[in-house]
Amino acid sequence: MIGALNEAGKLFKKEAAIVMFLFSLVVLFLVFSSFAVFNVHAQQEYTYYGYVPAKMWRYNLTDQDDPNSGYYSMPTSVSSAGLVAVLAMHDNTYVEVYSLDNGSLVSEATIDSLEKHYTVFRNGSFFKVVTNQLACVYLLNYGSIPLSNATAAPFPDTFYQDVNGAYVGKEFYVLGLGNDYSIGYAVIALEKSDVTVTREDGQEQHFSLDANAWKELLLYPFKAFKIKSTGYIMVQSGRPVDIWGNARTFYVPSAYGGFVGTAFYSWATTSWDWTENYGFRVSSVEDASVTVWSLETKEKLLTANVPGGGGLGFKPLAPAIFVQSDKPVTLAYFHNGSIESSVGNEGIFGAYGSGVGYFGVRPGEETPFFLSIDSYVEAYIFASEDTEITVDGDVYSIDADSYYVITTPGSHVISSNKNVVVETLNWPNTPEYQGLIYNGVQIPAVQTVDITVNVSLTSLGGFPILYVIIGAAVVVVGVAIGLVIIRGRGKK
Repeated sequence: MIGALNEAGKLFKKEAAIVMFLFSLVVLFLVFSSFAVFNVHAQQEYTYYGYVPAKMWRYNLTDQDDPNSGYYSMPTSVSSAGLVAVLAMHDNTYVEVYSLDNGSLVSEATIDSLEKHYTVFRNGSFFKVVTNQLACVYLLNYGSIPLSNATAAPFPDTFYQDVNGAYVGKEFYVLGLGNDYSIGYAVIALEKSDVTVTREDGQEQHFSLDANAWKELLLYPFKAFKIKSTGYIMVQSGRPVDIWGNARTFYVPSAYGGFVGTAFYSWATTSWDWTENYGFRVSSVEDASVTVWSLETKEKLLTANVPGGGGLGFKPLAPAIFVQSDKPVTLAYFHNGSIESSVGNEGIFGAYGSGVGYFGVRPGEETPFFLSIDSYVEAYIFASEDTEITVDGDVYSIDADSYYVITTPGSHVISSNKNVVVETLNWPNTPEYQGLIYNGVQIPAVQTVDITVNVSLTSLGGFPILYVIIGAAVVVVGVAIGLVIIRGRGKK
C-alpha cells in the first residue's frame, strides 16, 4: 500500500513538473510578446520614406452616361506638391527631412509633444524623414504650408501607430484633418476602455467603450490631439465611402501586429454601389477560411474560403467590421479602377477610385497583396539598410535609403530579410492620361514594422478568439523548440 502511494506521489510530481514547464513556456511567450512593443524605445533613430505622386490631377467624362463623350480636366483637382507633416509624440523630438533625389537636407527642427513641422515636396519627389524619437509622420495632398487659421484638408485614409509604433495601443497622437464639420476619425476598442481625447490647447473629451465597440470623432483641422485609453484601441481616419463617394486605398493592420495576421478591425459602410468594382479584399499565400462580423449587430456577415495565391473581395453591410481567418492573410480596401457604376456622382460611367497606401513587411514573413487591375499601379519597397527581398519568387537587392518598384497589376507576394515599408499608388487607366487623387496617409517608421502586441480579444458572436491566441502561443513555442533542435543538430 505504501509503495503504491509512493508511486502515485512520484507520478503526481512528474505531472506537476510537466504542467509547470508548459505554464512557464506560456508565461515566457506572454512576457516576450509584451516586451516586443517596448523594445522599440531602444532605437536611436526612426526613418520614414515616401514618394509624392507625379500625376496629381483628375479628368471627368463630359457626359458620365456616355463613355464616348470625351474628358475634361477638373481644375480644382490639380496639385503640384504634397505636404510632409511631422507631429511629435515626445518632447525634444529632433526632425530631419531629406530629399532622396539628391540626398540634401531640406528642413530640420526640434519640436515638443503635440507640435508640428511641415515640409513641401513637388510632385514626383522621393523623401526621407528621420527622427530621434518616434513621431506621427504624414504624406498629405496639401500643396503648401498650412496657415494658422486653416479650416480644411483631406481626411487621411489610414490607421495610426501608437507611441510604441504598434497599430494597437493605449496612447496615440494624431493631426486633426478634414474640415470642422465632418466626422472623419474612429476609435475602435479591442477591450473595455475609458478614452480621453486632448487637444493641443488642453480641451478634453471623455467617453467609454465596451470591447468591440467604436466611437466616431470630429477633430478640428491642423490641431494636434492626444488619444489616451485605459484599454487597447485602434485609431483610424477616412471613413470608407458610401454609394456616392470615391474609394481611396488603405491597408488594415493586424490586431496582433504587422499586416499579416488572423484578426482585423476596420471602419466600413452600410451603403455600397454593387456595380462599382471596389471594396475590401483578403489576400492569402495558402488556403484560408475567412469570417466577417458586424461590430454593430455582432452578427456573422460572411464565411468564405480564400484560395492560396489568390484573394476574396467583399462589401460588408456594416458600419464597422471584424475579420477573422484561420490562416495568416492581409486585408486591404481599394478600387479596381473601372469607371462603371450603378449610380455614380453624375452617371453610370462616373466611377473613380485611387489612392496612396502603406504597409510593412516583416523579416522572413511572406506578405501577399494585390494591385488594382484596371489601373496604373506603382508599389515602392523602401529599405533603411542593405536588404534582400523576394518578389513573386525573384530575388532583388535594395541598397540602404533606396527602393524597388513594382508596376504590374494583380496578386503579388513579398518577403524580405530586413524590415521594409511598401507605398502603393493606384489610379484608373481610363482615360490613358488620367491622374491620381489621394487624401493622405500616415507613414510607418521602418524600425516599427516588426512590433507585435500582446492583446486578448473579446469574444464576438460566440466564436472563441481565445483559441486563436492559444494557437499562436503554441506556434511560437513550437518554433522556439524547433530552433533549439535544429541548432543542436548543427553542432554535431
